[in-house]
Order: sequence, then structure tokens, then C-alpha cells
Amino acid sequence: MESGNQILDILRLYEYSMSIGKSLDYNSNCDNFLKLLLKRKNLNACWILRLDQNNLITEYSIPFGDNNTKQEISTWAYDYLNAIDKYSLEEYNNLFDELSTISINNGILAIIRLDKSSFLFLYSIEKNLSHKDLNQLLPVISKFSITLEACKANENQNILLQRLEERNEELNNYAHIVSHDLKSPLRNMDALVTWLKEDHGKDFSEDASNYVDLVGENISRMESLISGILEYSTIGLKDFRNSFIDLNIILKDIVSHIYIPKHIHITLSKNFPTIKGDTYRLQQLFQNLMSNAVKYNDKEIGKIDVGFKKEGKTIVYYVKDNGKGIEEKYHTKIFNVFQKLESNKNSTGIGLSIVEKIINNYGGKIWLTSELKKGTTFFFTLSK
Repeated sequence: MESGNQILDILRLYEYSMSIGKSLDYNSNCDNFLKLLLKRKNLNACWILRLDQNNLITEYSIPFGDNNTKQEISTWAYDYLNAIDKYSLEEYNNLFDELSTISINNGILAIIRLDKSSFLFLYSIEKNLSHKDLNQLLPVISKFSITLEACKANENQNILLQRLEERNEELNNYAHIVSHDLKSPLRNMDALVTWLKEDHGKDFSEDASNYVDLVGENISRMESLISGILEYSTIGLKDFRNSFIDLNIILKDIVSHIYIPKHIHITLSKNFPTIKGDTYRLQQLFQNLMSNAVKYNDKEIGKIDVGFKKEGKTIVYYVKDNGKGIEEKYHTKIFNVFQKLESNKNSTGIGLSIVEKIINNYGGKIWLTSELKKGTTFFFTLSK
């Protein structure tokens, strides 16, 4: 159970992190991150206050309350805020009234320092915030704070985005370390289930046998999910080994190694270009797209075309299928980490996120066109 909770913490951490930094608009960044945080943590309100000498200025609030104008605060409130190092977690009392943008009279209040003069307030009626919760959130909130700085100061954008990238790398390293540590107990659990079946399987009732099989399946799913997190967290670390690569060789190798049912036919264009890149990452990119096209093809005769076309000086690659198709409202969401359109026990929901991250690292972009029941085409470029 503890391993399951740790995995859930990692999933939430990534979900929060991916909601930050999508634009340099202050309110959009606050909306993306804080609305998600309130929903996932089941909180009731949040707001951001900036301390200007002994005045408080509300910069953001959910919900938008009455006390949102510049206001002078007492010496107590001023000293209290300035004494906060990382965060403060307190039962709500009337002393906090002047720090609140909404009318509240019970619950718990977390005050997190964003920078030298700004503070994030999180409020819960049910008192479901703990020091553990806040310590887990601090790396993500640090990234959020830096993004808000970038929103406010575009002239320093390059420096701030460099710091943002450093925080991203810290979060990736965190997920990498925790995910790696989780693999050992999972292997032990898998071994115990295997021994249990071997030594006592003949004594199991039919229900007991099914339950043990379900435990084994869920262990395998958890291990696949952890492997996906590890894989995703390493992309973007400065370990790419660039060399000149013949894509024709890579694609033929993929076709010979992935599982392709007899009713599905894959066609490769001729004379793919030779490009400079990392062999493993490029193989991973094409293989994930081709495997998805195979996995979600529901036709009696499945067709998958992998090719490229030139548009001016740009080469556009594509993977086209005649499968189920994807509704337009999901065309962006499918690239989010852990996003799946249907329940599939063999899918982790990370494959397309990995694809997008690899393409982004090559300065390219990815998009798709699709028609329900007729098929989908993924297009992408690999350089600006």
C-alpha cells in the first residue's frame, strides 16, 4: 500500500509540474496550476498576496473575494509574514482575517513563501493539509514561483527560463530516484506472489486463484508505470549521443522487432533521409507512434503508412493509420503525462508524452489529424 501511495504522489507531482509554464501569462499560469491543485488536494480556496512595505496587494484569488484591494496591515501580520521561511501551517483563527481574501472562520491555512515579497495561501475547511503534503509540494511550487517571475519580467526571460529548466531537472531527478527505489519492493512482491502460486496454488479456491492473478497483473502494471516514469524523467538530461543516422535502417529494425498482428500491414516510404540525432531516442520516437497505431487499430485489415514529405526546407514525418480515430477535443490532451483515452491494462499513458518530449528536445513540433472510425495521422518535425 505504501508503494502505491508513493506512485500516486509521483503521478500527482508530474501532473502538477506539467500544468506550469505553458505560457508567460500570469493568470493563465495561476489558473492551470492552482485550479488543478485545489481539485486534487480537495481544498476550498487559494490566493496570492504581495507585501508592499506594510500594504498587501492581492494578485490572484480563487474564489475572487471582497478583500482584493490594496490594504494596510497590522504590525502582527507584517511580522508574521516576514518571519516565514518556507511555509507556515496553522489552524485558522481571527488573527488571520486581514490576510484572507474571503470570509472564513474555521479550517486550516497554509502560507507558502513564493519570493521575498509574495505568498501563496492554501485554505482547507476539512483540515486536510499536512506538513508532508507541503514538503512534497515545495519543489513544484518553487517551479511555479519562478514561472510567475518570468511572467512579470519578460526582460529577464532567458535567465528565468534557465532557472525553470533547473527546477524541471530537479523534479525529473526526484522522480528518477524515487521510481528507482520503488522497483526493489515491487520485485520482492512479484517473487512472493510467484512462490505463493507455486507452493500453494493447488490449495487455492477458484476465487483465491483469480485474486492472486490480479495481484500479479497489478504488480506488472505498476512496474511498467515506474519504468515509464524513469524513461520520461531521463529525456532532456544532457546525455544525447548525436551521430548521423540512416532512418531507413532504424525503421526496418523497428518493424522486425515489434509485435504486428497478421491482419495489419505496415508500409515504409523509400529513401528516408539520413539525419543527425540520438539513435535510441529516434528509435523510441518512431516505435512509440507505430506501436500505438498497431495497438489501437480495430479494422479487419489494418493499414499503417510511415513516411515523410518536404515542405520547403522542412521535412515533415508522419505515421498514418486507418484505426479508431481520435476526437478533436483530445488532440492536445493525449500528449499529457498519464493521459489515456480508454482503459487498457497494457498502456501506461506515457508513450505519447515521451514522443512529444523527444521532439521538443530536437526543436521540432508534433500535431495530428484524425477522423473517427477512419483513422489518424501524426505529423512531426525534428528541427526548427
